[in-house]
Amino acid sequence: MFIYSDLNKKNVVVTGANGDMGLAICAKYLEQGCNVYAIYHRFRDSLDELQLKNKNSHCLYIKQCNIKDDNSINELMNFLTKEVGYINVLVNNAGIVKDNLFATMDANDFSEIISTNLIGMFNITNKMLTLLRSAEKSTIINVSSIAGIIPSVGQINYSSSKAGIIGFTRTLAAELASKGVRVNAVAPGMIESAMVKKVSRQVVRQVISTIPLQRLGLASEVADVIVFLSSDASSYMVGQTLVVDGGMVMR
Repeated sequence: MFIYSDLNKKNVVVTGANGDMGLAICAKYLEQGCNVYAIYHRFRDSLDELQLKNKNSHCLYIKQCNIKDDNSINELMNFLTKEVGYINVLVNNAGIVKDNLFATMDANDFSEIISTNLIGMFNITNKMLTLLRSAEKSTIINVSSIAGIIPSVGQINYSSSKAGIIGFTRTLAAELASKGVRVNAVAPGMIESAMVKKVSRQVVRQVISTIPLQRLGLASEVADVIVFLSSDASSYMVGQTLVVDGGMVMR
């Protein structure tokens, strides 16, 4: 574990905190000595478990918020404004999947993914901007996917949302860099998770055969890159999307 001294005591907001990736991100920031505000929509049990097990659990604050609902976001903002005052790091990790082939996908399935993964990210970032600019310097890290870079059959809704996040990141970075807010993104490949465990082993083996490192990634490996992007070690990086996929896109 590498410790970035500049992150100690920083205020970090992580959306989608209760999933495998979100939990890994929260755990890494807790290791850095950050105050972590873990945002979830439904099912907080995994976050309660993290709080019980982590030695820095006193720095973990679990908050419910629906990033598609203005009233819910406003409640979160009221809490953060009153109790915290400023945010140093925002990690936009919330996202869902609803796979189907294009020919059998309906408009609701498409719009539901765009609404959560892309518009939800816009909503929370837009509301959080005042708190981010209240800090001396701050960073936003958006979680995209290699599905937004290369074709992913059966995921046209998900791929569109993740490609949109990359465009969102670059444009927002151009707007905010001069105002002291750095914006970057990560694009994970296939990561070991509860979702992947539901996929047949044959399919997983087939995917692994296309990865130069010949294995799936770990959520902690992606989280390490996210923490790096929020530290002073990446202070001259703006508008970038770092691919964390074991070399899959390289091929």
